[in-house]
Amino acid sequence: MKAKVGKTANILLRLLIIVLSFWFVYHQLVHHRSFSEVFQQFKQLSFESARKELQWLVLLLMPINIALESFKWKLLIDKLEKVSFNRAFTAVLSGISVSMIMPNRVGDFLGRVFILQKESHIKGILVTLIGSVSQTLTTFLAGSIAFAFSTNLFLDFETPLNESLRFGILLVIFLLLIFSILLYFNVGLVKFVAKGIFPRRHEKLHKYIDVFTLYSQLELLKILSLSILRFLVYTLQYYLLLLICGFEIDYLTAMMFISMTYVLLTIVPTIVITELSIRGSIAIYLFGLYFSNTAFWEASGPTAVFTASSVLWVLNLIIPALFGIIFVYRLRFFRKQDLNE
Repeated sequence: MKAKVGKTANILLRLLIIVLSFWFVYHQLVHHRSFSEVFQQFKQLSFESARKELQWLVLLLMPINIALESFKWKLLIDKLEKVSFNRAFTAVLSGISVSMIMPNRVGDFLGRVFILQKESHIKGILVTLIGSVSQTLTTFLAGSIAFAFSTNLFLDFETPLNESLRFGILLVIFLLLIFSILLYFNVGLVKFVAKGIFPRRHEKLHKYIDVFTLYSQLELLKILSLSILRFLVYTLQYYLLLLICGFEIDYLTAMMFISMTYVLLTIVPTIVITELSIRGSIAIYLFGLYFSNTAFWEASGPTAVFTASSVLWVLNLIIPALFGIIFVYRLRFFRKQDLNE
């Protein structure tokens, strides 16, 4: 009886995710006014652009971005259950689809771990969290470096007192980064911290939080390196789209504002359905701090930034989500061993 209930529940949940994901994509691509405007703007800007050939490179980087995330997740999850690269790739796509209907992309965790055939889903989520932390750490590292070189855009440091304030802000950021890096490379300490915080429940938690002790510092360094490489890939996509949209800017300057944009996107709570306007607004604000007094910015700067940001969102989220829907049928939310526990 339990097996039949589990099978029915799996089918219903798969259908629900597929229907909601299709609805979201259809709403964005067909009925969302902002996206329709973005599509028209991109057609016009790319048609007038002298950098049309870069469009192919942007498209090529899309599967590379997903492949890097898939390889990173495979390295992590293989400690629990061996999965092929193909299965890891489809798991990442499924995760993107599930994240369509959940806040702050938390569905990305669920869409991946439910492809596991034997291992605990809870352990899978915790392991996936390590990869997410490494990507967030990369974002904050890049954003902090960018902020250090652009503090004068946000605050006035002409007086000695303000210079001291600047030094204090940068020192706090530096110490927080050092602490975060040390914590990441000593993630196994979570086990001992949990024991101190939850002494009575430690035995129950033990079998799950043990996953944090599975990885050596060298393995964590490999995961962080893949996160950095992936960050360089999708920020390069962003930069190329800016060029395609007619925004003439050097790579390092663009990276400064792109990095800070991603930091703010990481901090601000969002759901995917509102993310298009939020990421565009943040990018326009940050780029405007530097370019607001230029003739180009007054003419078409905000349009170019918003368009580039939105097209990147479609390439790296909406299109992969469409492919991910195909693999949602593989997800097993309820398994025999889960029902028997």
